[in-house]
Amino acid sequence: MNTILKNSIKELLGYTYFNLYKKYINNIGNKTLIYHAFGTKLKHDTYGISMDINRFKSHMIYVKDNHHIHDLTKPFAGNSISITIDDGYKDTLDAVDILQNLKIPFTLFITSDFIDKDSFLSTNDVRDISLLKYSNIGSHGKSHSKLGLLDHVQQRRELIESKTFIESIIKSKVRSIAFPHGSYNSTTLSCLKELGYNLAATSKKGFNTRNTDRYSLYRSEIINSDNTKQLKKKIEGYYDFY
Repeated sequence: MNTILKNSIKELLGYTYFNLYKKYINNIGNKTLIYHAFGTKLKHDTYGISMDINRFKSHMIYVKDNHHIHDLTKPFAGNSISITIDDGYKDTLDAVDILQNLKIPFTLFITSDFIDKDSFLSTNDVRDISLLKYSNIGSHGKSHSKLGLLDHVQQRRELIESKTFIESIIKSKVRSIAFPHGSYNSTTLSCLKELGYNLAATSKKGFNTRNTDRYSLYRSEIINSDNTKQLKKKIEGYYDFY
């Protein structure tokens, strides 16, 4: 099935889902957005997770002008948008500059094994970002493995070692995690509180409310093909059906 046909079907389904169902039910609350990379050509990127930095800037200006922006690590604050960035690619620095200039709080979830690797943030980068006024640093696992496929011992290692390594860099506690690939299970959830995490973000679409489990927060992925019109639809829950 070609891309044009796929997109046409997605738009039709989204229009039907939103106008016949979503806009009449739970379409208020916090919408948390996921970004990944910002311009770097990634060999594994067949989906478009690497976004043109100017498009990202236009997204952030739109969000700033039209929504209340909420620091995801703070208590729930009603209708709002939260910004998260996963993985820790080197070009995250360009996005951070934009976020700082616009005074937009964000949470950066870093895979600890990637630090100081080619195309990823260095130790000094991570430390410098952690000192910025609008930043929060969280874990994205140790090796970016799918936690839901690991046994209890392997999961604890991913959760503990990523946390302690990042803490050794930023000299502050890491309290949040985003599940790599969105993968987790009951074992993951049972370990989080014990290990000192108080927030976990999934890759499931939806709105976060006061009743949302803080260890299973919803997030919506934003990709390079999303113009401002598509961003608006994702924020409204237009595509929350898949």
